[in-house]
Amino acid sequence: MQTHTISTTGRSETSPWIGLITKVFLGMNLAVYLAFTIAFFLFPVPLAGMIGLSVHSSAALADLRAMYGGMCFGVGLLIFYGLNKEDFKIPAILLSVASAGGLFLARLYTLLLDGPGNEYIYLSMITEIGSVCIGLWLLKKR
Repeated sequence: MQTHTISTTGRSETSPWIGLITKVFLGMNLAVYLAFTIAFFLFPVPLAGMIGLSVHSSAALADLRAMYGGMCFGVGLLIFYGLNKEDFKIPAILLSVASAGGLFLARLYTLLLDGPGNEYIYLSMITEIGSVCIGLWLLKKR
């Protein structure tokens, strides 16, 4: 079964199922990045405490908000464009795969170097593996 057709404009069009899976994939990624953005902008200190970090200065607080909130905002913005503009779909999928893969590798490296994590870390790693696999599959299909 072929998933691509060439339209009268010469652009490749994906099947409706691939389009739907792409929207769900990007929508779920957007929801995660949006949740981290809002949470770390509004509640950075309690969230830092949940992962074992303590904040002792406004500089630390600014960096925590920037890395967990601000960077997630930037990633989420590109994913939002991917949901709404065809030209941004592949870059948004690629960013989702690259960021999930990078997060997974950093967590794995830490586990190998420093010992076991907690439930949050293992659950995160499972979702990151899933995101990488689905995203790579979508990139192949598109």
